[in-house]
Amino acid sequence: MTELELQSEIFEKKLSRRQLMDYTPNQQAQYKICVYRNHSFELIEHTIPIYLDYSGIGAEFIYSDYDDSLSFLDLPDADMLILWLDLERYKAADTAGFINGRISYLLSVFKKPVLLVTVGGRLAPDKRVLYFDADTFLNEKFGDKAFDLRMEPFTGTRLGQNAISETARKLGLLYIPALLKASIKAVVVDMDNTLYSGVLGEDGTDGIKLTEGHAALQKRLKQMSEQGFFLCAASKNDESDVLEMLEKRTDFPLRKEDFTKLCISWQSKADSIKQIAEFLNVGVDSLLFIDDNIGEINSVKSRYPSVHCIRAYDDAALTEYVLENYPGTLKFSSTAEDSLRNSDVNANAQRSELQNSMSHEDYLRSLEATLRFSVDNKERAQRVYELANKTNQFIFNYKRYTRTQVDDLIADNDSCIVTVSLSDRLSDSGLIGVCVGSLRGDHIEIEECFVSCRALGRGLDEAIVLGAISEVCRRLGKNKVEVMFRNGERNAPAKLFVEKNLSGYLGRAEEFEYTFPEQLFRVIRED
Repeated sequence: MTELELQSEIFEKKLSRRQLMDYTPNQQAQYKICVYRNHSFELIEHTIPIYLDYSGIGAEFIYSDYDDSLSFLDLPDADMLILWLDLERYKAADTAGFINGRISYLLSVFKKPVLLVTVGGRLAPDKRVLYFDADTFLNEKFGDKAFDLRMEPFTGTRLGQNAISETARKLGLLYIPALLKASIKAVVVDMDNTLYSGVLGEDGTDGIKLTEGHAALQKRLKQMSEQGFFLCAASKNDESDVLEMLEKRTDFPLRKEDFTKLCISWQSKADSIKQIAEFLNVGVDSLLFIDDNIGEINSVKSRYPSVHCIRAYDDAALTEYVLENYPGTLKFSSTAEDSLRNSDVNANAQRSELQNSMSHEDYLRSLEATLRFSVDNKERAQRVYELANKTNQFIFNYKRYTRTQVDDLIADNDSCIVTVSLSDRLSDSGLIGVCVGSLRGDHIEIEECFVSCRALGRGLDEAIVLGAISEVCRRLGKNKVEVMFRNGERNAPAKLFVEKNLSGYLGRAEEFEYTFPEQLFRVIRED
């Protein structure tokens, strides 16, 4: 099935348990998921394939024995682990302390992502794991009917059939993709009959209707914008009409300032998608396009097959529900950079004008930029983890560190993580680059380097990357460097940079030296 066909099956129909279990997935198993449990997960596995298919995930599930003690013996090689717990089975006075202690041990021996799912109570778990409080979710949705004690001896779990189906939905659409797939970076929305009911050019600003469902959809989009997703519009309208609407319709939750980019013109939606991706400096496969017109969606998909799409419904409440559950939109942590993205990207237009109007040196001086290098900063571990798992264009080695691995590297005296923060007179970009190095005998292995797409193309790429490598050398006390690099589907910008600046360090260790042109920008070092 296509993405839109799956959308119809999942969100428009009420699929029975039998229909869910009979579904044959399109995806081949490319991930292994270990399920460590104290109650049965098998019925979840049997009903989850359609949701994982919609997420672009094919999975093989590997099971532990039933283990209330959480001994974590003989853990298999897997891409992630689901810790599937019924807290009712624990009667200890400090159940939370026991479980968090065992999770801490788990993270010391299992270095891949961990998802904790609990029923029968809730926890305040270790922040290094992704937590799904299924108990609260199911009680809000079903109340006492979430559980079926009568069937527990036969199914191995207290969850009733409806609870099993809904839990499979949440796991397959949101929680598992959050750990295995790249996140959506931007949502691109149509205007007419998507954000409101009516056609602006025909009905006018006062004639279009904000239904209850459209208000909910706009609130959801506004919330996503506040969480750090880019919100953009691609609409065939007169720009002046749209700007007037956003100013005068004070009942609209969305305002002009909530949008990072407005592409309002009569050009094709595919051209608008291209324009938005270039403006944001991201790949089209990180965009989610929402439009009510199936022809527009098909036109965009024919040109950019990797773009994500939602077909908007007349009932906008259903559109909002699809968006709420769309894979890649679960934001389970927030960093300071989330609030900086919009202003930073918009400032790039001003930077481009400056670059085109003066020499490279004069341009850099005019920015009054500051590069701040920090070594093994524990407070930045979460941002390092986040950036490692969503950077696709400028990344050397696709290490995709877990939060536990980031913490371990910071604590290891033979390794270090250098983070790079960037600001100039136009905006504060926050933490935009990371370089990871480890001692290997007489030299340092640069095992990973990644830079946010927001920071690329400002004339500072060499200072960011080569400067970070020099800081790794300074911290670890060696000047010989070997750079690890792996070709990927989307890291062509990183490949071009390595070929130009670091080709002599691929496959062999050589002396490394870099001097900052500090007359062009300010450099601050933090240990």
